[in-house]
Amino acid sequence: MDRDKLFNRLSKTLSKAEAVKIALDKGCMPGDLISLSLCPQNEIAFRASWVLEQFLYYRRDDLSPFISDFISGYLIQTNRSCQRHFTKIMMYLTDLGSLTEIKPLISEYQEQIIEVTFDWLIDPQTPVAVKVNCMDILLQFCKEQAWITDELRSQVQFLLKDGSAAVQSRGKRILKKLKS
Repeated sequence: MDRDKLFNRLSKTLSKAEAVKIALDKGCMPGDLISLSLCPQNEIAFRASWVLEQFLYYRRDDLSPFISDFISGYLIQTNRSCQRHFTKIMMYLTDLGSLTEIKPLISEYQEQIIEVTFDWLIDPQTPVAVKVNCMDILLQFCKEQAWITDELRSQVQFLLKDGSAAVQSRGKRILKKLKS
């Protein structure tokens, strides 16, 4: 499917089934979704990032050649709604069990990913769903970057003081893992 057709499909409200259907369409390219997730039209950007997340679940292997593009988009993503989907994808990419061909790209951009993720975590305007995903992403880097452990622990403890139920639940789980 060409970019214009994809743009038109994303211009309309989507159900989850429709988002999955777009992701399963072999003509749908992750590069177009990444690009559209950075566009100024919030609704298009949100739907593109949502479909991109579905792409990860249903066509993971087809996403691999676009990981570098995804990381570049992650580093400049400012749309709060899109950040939720981007952090879910990054949680998968930074998971210790993720694909071996992805690890060198994550390592190459590691410092920038950590910086952006901490920025989102500490920003009071960042939605809770993004914050809790940021905690998990940063936890993945603790083994490679020892300094993250103390900083993440401090940030999580701060967030627990007035945090929502989601922050409380994920924060306590993260703190438990940091002690191990």
